[in-house]
Amino acid sequence: MHKQKKPTTLSRLDRPVLRLSKAKTVGEARTSSNANTKFNAKNDKKTLPKRRNGAPDRKQNKFDAKKPLPTNLTSRRIIFEILVAVDEGILLDKALAVHKNLQKLDDRDRRFVRLLATTTLRHRGQLEKVLAPLVARRPFGAQANANLILLMGAAQLLLLKTGAHAAVNSTVELMRQTGFDRLCGLANAVMRRLTREGEELFADTNALDNLPEWLRQSWQYYWGKAVTIAIADLAMLPPPLDISVKGNVTVWAKRLKARHIAGNSLRRDFDGDPSLLAGFEEGTWWVQDAAAALPAQLLNVTAGQTVIDLCAAPGGKTAQLISAGGIVTAIDNNRKRLDRLRRNLKRLHFSANLVLGDGADYCPSAPVDAILVDAPCSATGTIRRRPDILNKRVAEDISALQQLQWRLVANALGWLRAGGRMVYATCSLQPEEGEDIISAIIDGANGRYDIDPITTDQAGIFTRSITDNGCLRILPNDYCDIGGVDGFFIARLLALD
Repeated sequence: MHKQKKPTTLSRLDRPVLRLSKAKTVGEARTSSNANTKFNAKNDKKTLPKRRNGAPDRKQNKFDAKKPLPTNLTSRRIIFEILVAVDEGILLDKALAVHKNLQKLDDRDRRFVRLLATTTLRHRGQLEKVLAPLVARRPFGAQANANLILLMGAAQLLLLKTGAHAAVNSTVELMRQTGFDRLCGLANAVMRRLTREGEELFADTNALDNLPEWLRQSWQYYWGKAVTIAIADLAMLPPPLDISVKGNVTVWAKRLKARHIAGNSLRRDFDGDPSLLAGFEEGTWWVQDAAAALPAQLLNVTAGQTVIDLCAAPGGKTAQLISAGGIVTAIDNNRKRLDRLRRNLKRLHFSANLVLGDGADYCPSAPVDAILVDAPCSATGTIRRRPDILNKRVAEDISALQQLQWRLVANALGWLRAGGRMVYATCSLQPEEGEDIISAIIDGANGRYDIDPITTDQAGIFTRSITDNGCLRILPNDYCDIGGVDGFFIARLLALD
């Protein structure tokens, strides 16, 4: 009997329909106060949050760049400009990286810029709740960005504990210097009331106020109210600095005054520029969250094996795969991100085959031993490091991202040789981007692919996150004993024939 030739890609299978609008329980959905109302990421329009301080109707009047600013306002003006950029859709890290005046500040002022910007974004919901009864009519239209200055002022008073005189005066003067002269009186009145009433108003808020309504409902449905509160509380804290090292972990832990977390991951408290630390210029380590280091590690790459790293930039996982001895092809569809990956590998003295292309359409010249798909996702597991996510994502994004994730995995599985393995990972706490994708893959694979269960030895300190089917569902609050980690879903698949 003639044996039917195996299709070259999974996409030739009858693709299962991903039920994007159907909330699925993870195992058994954890009991929550909202369990009687199913979360629907696509169709529940009532849960879509309004964009907080969305882009103004027309561009705000720019202040005169030639007009000299008082020294103590320079950093605050930069923070304001960064927050405006974030509200217009720019990622916080990018806004910080491209601001032409930020690098002109000394290290102390640069740290203040990052601290106040991230604090304002993390606690935005609470701060808006505090300001609401103090502002009868919020600035709108061309003056909408003035709300950001009020948020900055409130964050300084209530969270950074800046002196009342400095906080009030700098807020009023920043209003004037940014072209909102008519709102200086409002700013003065609001800030002075905050000095008297702000602490009491802030005490009536909590970390859940910072979550968009759709995200809060989603997390409470899947993980329960107590876990949602714990994740939200942890997300309000400044993150530690996690480092992956190439060499001796013990030696570098001592040199960097860090502690060993797991594998090649070290952790230390640091709020400055990591590039100023020992060993950075020499390329002996790179910045990478301890949980983010796990997907590449779980591929179990050995010397000489061929590996494809999809969506590879900025290159932390690529570096891990090269360090393990893999012959790596790193793919990214964004030229600037690929250039950044190239620069990072150069600093680390690593090399890989870099490809500018779409992983959903790419096809290698020959089957490979291993594939890492660290897929684009909502990044809701990283809000402690990326607080701009809180104001950037809406429920509708999940469906679009899920379709992209499906296309990447469905195409890439066809590149594996028999016995090859793929690790699929997302830094998302949304099961639609993790468990649902893997379930759909297994349902449609007709026995050609299966989950390769992650063992306790392989998971190490993340053993507590192993699911019943051998995947990892990492919740940040499960690791408060080590200071928390990014949230992740990780699954390993095996090509059976």
